[in-house]
Amino acid sequence: MNKTNIWIDCDPGIDDAIALAAAAASRDTLNIHGISTVAGNQTIERVTNNALALSSFLGLEIPIVKGAEGPLTRTKEDAGHVHGETGLGNTVLPKTAKQTEAGNSFQVIRDYIMNLPADEKMTLVPVGPLTNIALLLKVFPEVSERIEEIVLMGGGTFGNRTPTAEFNIWGDPEAAKIVFDSGLPIVMCGLDVTHKSGLNRSQVEELFNSTNEVQKTFGEMLKFYFDSPAYINSELVHIHDAVAVIYLTNPEIFKGMQVSVDVDCTDDINRGMTVCDVRKTAPEAGRNVKLLNDIDLTEFQNILLNKLGNL
Repeated sequence: MNKTNIWIDCDPGIDDAIALAAAAASRDTLNIHGISTVAGNQTIERVTNNALALSSFLGLEIPIVKGAEGPLTRTKEDAGHVHGETGLGNTVLPKTAKQTEAGNSFQVIRDYIMNLPADEKMTLVPVGPLTNIALLLKVFPEVSERIEEIVLMGGGTFGNRTPTAEFNIWGDPEAAKIVFDSGLPIVMCGLDVTHKSGLNRSQVEELFNSTNEVQKTFGEMLKFYFDSPAYINSELVHIHDAVAVIYLTNPEIFKGMQVSVDVDCTDDINRGMTVCDVRKTAPEAGRNVKLLNDIDLTEFQNILLNKLGNL
């Protein structure tokens, strides 16, 4: 069985941490070439430190690339109120001596893509603001021919940062527009599906009470989620970024539709809105986005818990 070549772009972030754990547990089907970081849930320094620590904790011997420290044109605003001061709640991971890759970040990513065997392509898995991906496509347009698809967490037909905008897209709408306008095949794991995904309180408590260090660590992070204002009255914690990884390994549990997507880059009330044309009468041209909108929740939970249990 051929493995899917992937490059993960993230801003860890509790749900990013779970996504990385799910990817680490899926190395039988996923060939993880590297991780790049982008300012999003926390500052670039904090999310990069988290990525380094997480990769060591998960035994991922792959390069970590420090990416953009802020949006293309806007002021950076993080989500510390959801993810905590460090980005990983109250969890303190073991220290690591691992360092980020030297050299130009985007040159490093470009080389990993272009140096694949001639008959192989890379799937990009961005689960934070799309700043790095937009810059990569603009600075090195030749990579487009070597990209299989982009499986991203972001957007949707409604919002969480605002009534109409999801946080990752809202954080850098100009970058998101570049990516959606690229014409590349895109799978959008947006709020339409991530709000139907997650673990319940008893499942998180079971992880937290585990004698297995890895399971207990991720249970601690998710417990922080449940104790935050965003989830304190909820029975299901949404693990947004893990959805992108589970889609790669188990696409059969998802449903979706092909749409075209535009991004609102104004400073008005709809800043960052992903305008999804779901009309049956919409032109076929430009429908390069698969909008995921449903999932088998029980299967998702079983698959994710099984992956975490195998670490």
